[in-house]
Amino acid sequence: IALVAMVMMTMSANAQSVNNESKLTFDRLSSYLELRVDQVEPVKTAMAQFATSMEAYYQLSDASKAGEAWEKIQANHKKTMKKVLDEKQYDKYIQTLDLTAKHTAERIMDEATASK
Repeated sequence: IALVAMVMMTMSANAQSVNNESKLTFDRLSSYLELRVDQVEPVKTAMAQFATSMEAYYQLSDASKAGEAWEKIQANHKKTMKKVLDEKQYDKYIQTLDLTAKHTAERIMDEATASK
């Protein structure tokens, strides 16, 4: 029973840490983009949908579909964000998104190379 309780507490603490990190990341993004009050909830919703899509993307077992899936996820997300953000905000967001994707791809390649 103690072991189960300890595992549950650890999982709860990890989930809280992820939630706190996500909130901090969103707060920084919101500040960077200078979101208006009426934009906060739609952007939060778009970001949550993007995160859900990315979780499904990382679960793909067919690597041959990964490129097409990524393009579709990214295009849908950009389309949603373009509706919510003004032109200046959207340009800043796209630069951030593209840079994040580039760094993530580099990290994955580095990890793959290191594991060989």
